[in-house]
Amino acid sequence: MPLDVLWVLLTILSSLAVVANAVSLAQGLRFGDSVRKALRMAFGAYLPRAAVLVALRGIDENLDDNLRSILSQRYPAYRILAIADEPEEPAFLRLRELALAHPRVPVDEVVADSAGLPGKANALRTGLRHLSAEDEAVVFADADIRPGRDWLRQLMQPLADASVGVATGFRWYAPARPTFWSVVRSEWNAVSANAFFDPELAFAWGGSAAVRTEHLPKLGLETRWQNVLSDDLILTEAVRAAGLRVAFVPSALSATLEGCDRPGCFEWCFRQMAIATLYRPALRRSAAGAFAVFNGAVILGVACVVLAAILSLAFFLPAALFLVTLPATVAKAMVRRNALLAAAPSVRAAYEVPAWKAGLASLLVPWLMAWGLLRTRRPAFLQWKDRMYDVRDPWHVRLQAPEDLRGRG
Repeated sequence: MPLDVLWVLLTILSSLAVVANAVSLAQGLRFGDSVRKALRMAFGAYLPRAAVLVALRGIDENLDDNLRSILSQRYPAYRILAIADEPEEPAFLRLRELALAHPRVPVDEVVADSAGLPGKANALRTGLRHLSAEDEAVVFADADIRPGRDWLRQLMQPLADASVGVATGFRWYAPARPTFWSVVRSEWNAVSANAFFDPELAFAWGGSAAVRTEHLPKLGLETRWQNVLSDDLILTEAVRAAGLRVAFVPSALSATLEGCDRPGCFEWCFRQMAIATLYRPALRRSAAGAFAVFNGAVILGVACVVLAAILSLAFFLPAALFLVTLPATVAKAMVRRNALLAAAPSVRAAYEVPAWKAGLASLLVPWLMAWGLLRTRRPAFLQWKDRMYDVRDPWHVRLQAPEDLRGRG
């Protein structure tokens, strides 16, 4: 190919990359506007009697403070249904002890259905059977979130609109020790928030979600959650199938204060992508398209720098245009981060990460995403803590027995 033709081709492609980055940055600014608009209804007067379902398994470092936060909500009438796989679950005892300081919040313990697939979805499915006629709303909460005092009230407000099938909060990883890989996980997790204001891609996040109990029969969660690994993406599909909406509540953003090292970050990211591949492939396709533009632009930008060094300085022009992707990505991540943290002051206070470290981490996310997309094309087995699941049929997941694991090793 003649040198001039190559230069023209790369300049055209790099110009298109600039346009794509401008569109992406504009989407980030619109996201910030949407967050600010959603905050207007954060303190409404819709306060239904609520049952908060919390699946427990083991005692993590921050469990006590997390449970205290859930027990300390400024909300008039709610109770907690704690569900675990075993009656001897040590977290049950810890919750009982903590509940003594909060006598106005009733706490009930439920043992998950032993005939179901062990895991969170089965625990929540069992918990639904223990709702009472007085419960007007059910809330699904993870034990690793540290919600603010008004989290429950804020999460409820969209449910005043009967067309809303689920109101969802989200998590922000705010590790006490912000190591680099902890920050990468935080930035990776934040990318998912891009979907919340997209009617086609919006999803419920199972660690902080609320549903009116009158909608439960049409959602059919007791059936849908049988033998599956994902609770929230299945909930999302149930809401859509019922003709209802997903409503994101930015003010219900909750902190998760745990950190991670590099292997932990990779394992967590790949597990999230595998679950999306199995139960919400549209999210995977959206991510693949978005990050192909970033990665492709950076690779071509570096290639143009090489061409400028060995062939002609003219190639610095397309190189510069391609590499605009880098500051544009950092800027979009900053806009998204600032918008979400402004919506939840308690999370902002917990997130003590220098801007340079967060920006650098945001540049690593697309490469980790690309690797994960390749790794999770056809998930067969998925590890979650000390359990290994056979997910070759995602609608009939099986827990691997220890002898099966030895055979695979």
